[in-house]
Amino acid sequence: MHGLEDLSLKEREAVIELKRRVSGEISDSLKNDVNLYLRFVRARDLNLDLAENMLRNHIAWRVANQIDSILTTYKAEEVVIKYLPMTRICFDKEGAVVRYFDFGNMDCKGILKSCKTNLVIKSVVQQFEEDVVLMKKQSEKLGKNIQQWIYILDFDNYSFAKATHKATVEALIQLFQTYEANYPERLKAAYITNASVYFSIIFSMIKPLLSGNTIKKISIYGKEGWKENLLEVIDADVLPGFLGGNRTDPDGNANCVQSVKHGQNVPKEYYMTKSINRLKDQPTAKKLIVSRKSKTPIELDVDEAGSTIEYEFETDSKDIGFGLFYKETANNKCECVELIPKQRIDTHLSSETGLFLCDKAGIYILLFDNTYSWIHQKEIYYKVQVVPPVINLN
Repeated sequence: MHGLEDLSLKEREAVIELKRRVSGEISDSLKNDVNLYLRFVRARDLNLDLAENMLRNHIAWRVANQIDSILTTYKAEEVVIKYLPMTRICFDKEGAVVRYFDFGNMDCKGILKSCKTNLVIKSVVQQFEEDVVLMKKQSEKLGKNIQQWIYILDFDNYSFAKATHKATVEALIQLFQTYEANYPERLKAAYITNASVYFSIIFSMIKPLLSGNTIKKISIYGKEGWKENLLEVIDADVLPGFLGGNRTDPDGNANCVQSVKHGQNVPKEYYMTKSINRLKDQPTAKKLIVSRKSKTPIELDVDEAGSTIEYEFETDSKDIGFGLFYKETANNKCECVELIPKQRIDTHLSSETGLFLCDKAGIYILLFDNTYSWIHQKEIYYKVQVVPPVINLN
């Protein structure tokens, strides 16, 4: 484990002072963990006042959410246990915990329809705490200090609907805020695999929440190159075959389905029952008729970069094509740049909600497209607003 003798003079002094400042408030289980103080002072670049404020907030969070006992007193919801595809798969060559998250195939809509967001996040936190305990055991076993983990996040099959689903985006924002505030300097590396244009939509929402140190540790790949890089840090014999290693199930299945959770749809019997609250019955919703073989744009004036477009829509029956565009003017010519690729969405049973972070001011266009329908006009009910950027006063 880290001893004070392993640190630089400035770090040693900062750790001793931070420990002194919070000694009356921290739990006995954490009080003598030098690594705890070190992670928080490093997260705030040795600024003691900022590190103290961050650590005090962390201590209060642990008490309020009973984190010290979460491994023995909290049982995750069944739907999360079965359908949240996050698995500890192995250790890297240096002994760090490696987890795989099948993000692209996860039915996040189904999970959030079946379980409250705070309970999903609590289940993820429980897995963080499991890994913290495991790292302590690894440190003792290997005789060296192990304090960080690796995440492999697979975005294969990630769709437009998943990237812009409002409840999912809000849950991810809450999760990453929790992570950054309470697990600083825990990330050794994150590998984003099979990233596509839809990944860039969600990442634009999440990236502002991440510290500079966290962002530096994230490697983003498309379909190629990542398997070779994983093998540089993880032995082939412990890395599952579908990730480029040699490990398989006893029957030779390279997907390792017996030990790795992969994304799958949540059965509707898990869904929480609630009254149907359709947009067409809400007085604030607007009505729009899109004739057959036609399309209708809705222009939005965005005054400030960093604003967020929030939208929700449903059809009275059948599906509708939907896309988001930016009207760009250059050389006295107007051109619509596609931001969210147009695709048909079935919204007559439940509404589609979404968020989009605008990286520049200007005119944005929500497009409802019914040109593919030769027979049916579409009756659409929608709500849309432009939310200005939040001003950070810190």
